[in-house]
Amino acid sequence: MWVQDLRYQLEIAKETLRAIGNGEVDALVIAGLEGEQVYTLQGADSSYRMLVEEMKEGAATITTDSTLLLYCNKRLASLVKTPLKNLIGTDFKEFISPSDLTLFESLSQKANLGSGKAELTLIARDGTEVPVYLSINILNQKGVEVGCLIITDLSEQKRDEDIVAQERLTRLLLEQAAESIIVCDHQGKIIRASQEAQRILGANLLLSDFDDLIKLELLPQQNCGHSLRKKEKSSNSIFSIAPVINGHPYKGREVLFIRKDGEKINFLLSASPLSKPHSVFKGCVVILTNITERKWSEESLKKINEELEIKVSERTAELESLNSRLKQELVEQARTQQILQDQAQLLDLANDGIIAIDLNDHINYWNQGAEKLYGYSKSEALGNNLVKLLKIPSPQSLEKIKQEVLQKGNWEGELIQTNQQGNTVIIHSSWSLKKDSEGNPIAILKINRDITKAKQAEQAIIDSGLRLAGILDMAQDAIISINEQQQITLFNQGAEKIFGYRANEILKRPFSLLISEFSFQKDCQYHPELLPENRLIQDIGEYQEVTGYRKDGTEFPAEVSISRLSLEAGKILTVFMRDISDRKRVEIAIQKAQEDLEIKVQERTMQLATSNDELVREIAERKLLENQLHEVNEELEQRVEQRTNELAKAINDLKQEAIERQKTTLALQESEARFRAAIDGSLDAFFLLQSYRDAEGKLTNFVLVDMNSKAEELLSQNKDNLLGKELNDVFYQESNLGYFDHYLRAFRTRKGFEEELEVSNPNIKAKWLQIQVVPLDDGIALTCRDITERKKNEEAAQQANQNLTRWVNDLEQRNRETMLLGQMSEFLQACNSTEEAYQVMNDLLKPFFPKISGGLFVARNSKNLVEMVAIWGDLQGISDAVFSPQDCWALRRGRSHFVPATTSNLLCKHIHQKNYRQYQLNSNNSSEIIPKPPEKNKLPATYPVMVEHLCVPMIAQGDALGLLCLASEESGQISEDQQRLATAVAEHIALALANLKLREALEYQSIRDGLTGLYNRRYLEESLEREINRAQRQKFGLGIIMIDIDHFKNYNDTFGHNGGDIVLQQLGNILQKNVRGSDIACRYGGEEFTLILPEISLEFVKERAEQIRVEVQELKPKHRDQDLGQITLSLGISMFPNQGLTGESIMRAADTALYQAKEEGRNRVCVFGSNFDHYT
Repeated sequence: MWVQDLRYQLEIAKETLRAIGNGEVDALVIAGLEGEQVYTLQGADSSYRMLVEEMKEGAATITTDSTLLLYCNKRLASLVKTPLKNLIGTDFKEFISPSDLTLFESLSQKANLGSGKAELTLIARDGTEVPVYLSINILNQKGVEVGCLIITDLSEQKRDEDIVAQERLTRLLLEQAAESIIVCDHQGKIIRASQEAQRILGANLLLSDFDDLIKLELLPQQNCGHSLRKKEKSSNSIFSIAPVINGHPYKGREVLFIRKDGEKINFLLSASPLSKPHSVFKGCVVILTNITERKWSEESLKKINEELEIKVSERTAELESLNSRLKQELVEQARTQQILQDQAQLLDLANDGIIAIDLNDHINYWNQGAEKLYGYSKSEALGNNLVKLLKIPSPQSLEKIKQEVLQKGNWEGELIQTNQQGNTVIIHSSWSLKKDSEGNPIAILKINRDITKAKQAEQAIIDSGLRLAGILDMAQDAIISINEQQQITLFNQGAEKIFGYRANEILKRPFSLLISEFSFQKDCQYHPELLPENRLIQDIGEYQEVTGYRKDGTEFPAEVSISRLSLEAGKILTVFMRDISDRKRVEIAIQKAQEDLEIKVQERTMQLATSNDELVREIAERKLLENQLHEVNEELEQRVEQRTNELAKAINDLKQEAIERQKTTLALQESEARFRAAIDGSLDAFFLLQSYRDAEGKLTNFVLVDMNSKAEELLSQNKDNLLGKELNDVFYQESNLGYFDHYLRAFRTRKGFEEELEVSNPNIKAKWLQIQVVPLDDGIALTCRDITERKKNEEAAQQANQNLTRWVNDLEQRNRETMLLGQMSEFLQACNSTEEAYQVMNDLLKPFFPKISGGLFVARNSKNLVEMVAIWGDLQGISDAVFSPQDCWALRRGRSHFVPATTSNLLCKHIHQKNYRQYQLNSNNSSEIIPKPPEKNKLPATYPVMVEHLCVPMIAQGDALGLLCLASEESGQISEDQQRLATAVAEHIALALANLKLREALEYQSIRDGLTGLYNRRYLEESLEREINRAQRQKFGLGIIMIDIDHFKNYNDTFGHNGGDIVLQQLGNILQKNVRGSDIACRYGGEEFTLILPEISLEFVKERAEQIRVEVQELKPKHRDQDLGQITLSLGISMFPNQGLTGESIMRAADTALYQAKEEGRNRVCVFGSNFDHYT
């Protein structure tokens, strides 16, 4: 019957655990001796989740097949320096060092068998290596295996190990040092000395008094006065360590030490006080450098020095002459610096804009040329970003130019920018890189020249060229313009007729398509001005015959004349070509006729004898014909040359006329536009006043000659009604604007001025004006700007600045409070227990309320009492240390309770009504132990009067955990901000205490057996691996005792499970009494127990096991006044490393010995030996 009952309870327990694990249970009711208790699992789960989120170690869950992160907490995200949202779904292997991937896979395999733990290195996103201790456990959630990772940061541990290594290295350096190094404590005792010091000064230096053992005679310093040296010599002063310890160091002082054997040793003494940070240690370090050999060398050098002094005196005269030459060089250098300053002033007066920027485009230099070019003054430009100042729409192009300058050192080209008035300016910019003495770039120098007018002139030339092209198209000859790249830029209609190309077909194509290159090569030796290798043609003063190519591929003879025109954009070559095919045909016909004539002459030579008269006549006719042809040819060439010259002159005249006309037009337009833009386009009121003189030429007044629309708007009058009027008629005398003396002084001194005026004239709309007066040749220019809104904005800005200052102060206070809250949360999260949290709570809470007394009260587990755990100020004198929750209005209401005066009827009962009261530590009759106050054990006879106090309950998850109480002797100290801060502090403390309690409960439940109070099997496996590693490092033995209760099933069958539980509990009590502080007692499972005994021999293990067996045998347990009978044990013993090198092997050996004890009759102790091989 009992067996069936046990099985039924086991089935219910398994089903309950399965439901809890699957999240199917919201609450669990457990009935016990103290009644039914309800445990809310959902609240515990959320608290556990919050604990995991805020724990110091990194936590994560991964898939066992692909190691993808399913969950991770904030700590792991901070370790790998990756946002938390980006980690989910990431392969955890990405953060493992490649050298540790094999180790991680091995840990994963071990985790399938139990758990895997090892040290490895993680690689953060920024490449930082983080040493960690990784623990892997496999959990089964709803039939799916998930890997649970716990990552502990070992960075601080590694740093501590590095510090220890550095300390060892320091000791090694001290032993190997060539100087005598001695370290003394505050009493002058030698606590450390280098080997060199022990060799020279004596072997027994440690723990000896420095002044008594080592006598060092202070030698006179070389740079001291005669009287001081005489005093030291006569007093024979001895070095003492006491002044150095008190903070008076010695550095580079020569001392003399006489050894016991009489040998004299010269030392160079350096002594400095020594103290350790965060420690009360005080002492000094003395370094003695042996300079005996150096002193001997100095004596030898002294003689050499005397000889050198003689030579130095001889060189004195030479140095004096050299000094005079140096003075002349300094004068020359000063003159050179003055020249450089003058050049800097000339540079500032240059018309070109000279700008220097750093590598971040901030302006360092801005000359007057830049002010004229862009319209920004030097004060507006210096320190600003050049790209933002000029409002460059596409700064990417400038960034590319800057990269080219950083690579090549310079750049030159054209840019389009905008000045302050918004006008587009075309500039020719030259950039140069400036470097420091080490060759690193530090700045970029820019020289910008305004070429807007030149570009406009070029455009005018192009337009004029178009008009000229119409004229050129009327010419029958081919007129072609080409650039320096031998590309055709002009092709008239005469050229189209000659070559057969359309203008749009041949433009931008090479000139070599039209003329045979062979012609230039053939005539190169006669005309060196032809350069076919670089395709440039210089001026040709006479015509040259070349062969031209038509579009259809046919060739034709042509005469070419080339002229050159140099412009700023480059050279333009104009080619004049004439088709001489007809002339060539005539010449060929003449040549052919000449050849026929010669044939006839030869034929008729034979007839000369008979027809001499006829031959003479024919010769005469031939000469006449040749003379006529030659005259015709010369006349034709003269006409062609004359026409060509006339055409070239006409073209040049047209070009020059167009250029002059364009310059004149642009100058007039620019002048007019500048003047009109200054007047009509200005946002300020502009007045142009001309001086008015009497008959004697004396200046008597100013007359208005021009004004803009803003001026009309300012004076509320029409321009036509004011022009020609005098100054006082334009500006009323009662207005400050009409003061004639101001303007007359500016006109005579040629110095303008600016000032701000408050206007009271009702006819002028503006209340505040900023005026600027500029003297001109025959008058003044007056500019008025309405700054009424600016003045209002300045007043508003001043008021806003005051508000902003107040808000910043409030924000700084909030920031300080937030930092303190974060610091308090960090300390509380780092605490291992609630007791440790109570110890640090006083120091954590006092900075929040430095001028207010306060205390922290925590509710006991029974919930019937609240006790004080932290206090600061005088709160101990006005509140009970222990009281009932019903005595506090805040705990009863569940919200803050503020009382402005102690006379109020709403005063809490735990607050003293009078100004003094005997402190009652044990005010409530309770069996619970009341702790002493955390800071003050003795109380004053009287207590201060508290004017106001505040109680804030600490509530977490609906449970009141305690109370934060504040009290002040002055009214108004507990303000609304202080009340808000107290509420936030109470919430943080409540959450931290809830987490600590939950952590303690979870930690106890995870490693303890609920029935016996011993460690469970999980803790046993973790501890066994740790103890084996420690035994391997420290070379000591480790004993394992496995215990089994003989015939335990009979207890359950006879007395039920309650009887069996009593047997287990009493065995657990005996085991806890018979273990040392370093021993580990565990309930292995059921009625089996295991003891881990580190640093012990086999004899002591056997003695301990026998002692436990005897004490258990002498027990007389009872259940419900019924004797349970005698309890006997079977014990098996194994030793590390004799029976194995792993936990599994020695546990298996102990289990084998346990079963041998049972086979031998039970109630005995067996040790694993060689005769147990068959059990393995």
